[in-house]
Amino acid sequence: MAPIPIEPALADDAHMVRRAAQRYGTVGAMLAGGMVAFDRILGRKPKEQPAIVIEAATEPKDIDKGIALTLREPDGEELHVFAPPPGRRRSRAVRRRRPAPGE
Repeated sequence: MAPIPIEPALADDAHMVRRAAQRYGTVGAMLAGGMVAFDRILGRKPKEQPAIVIEAATEPKDIDKGIALTLREPDGEELHVFAPPPGRRRSRAVRRRRPAPGE
């Protein structure tokens, strides 16, 4: 006997609205639902485009140490740019506002 799903399979649009509700609350769900309805009214269909494959002249570099670039402007000035490795980036801290005493 096959297990019965508790929740029926939802369309992609319903998943988008549900995720917006989870992330942004009621206002996000309302906005996402409005966008879905507007898209259906216009009757637009997504374009199916094949994947684009581009061959590189060299092998990709290892990004575990980060990526460093030096950019030279036409006037000769140099700009050094460094992107840290993916695992070592600082995550953005989310701070919630605490209610003041008496609120």
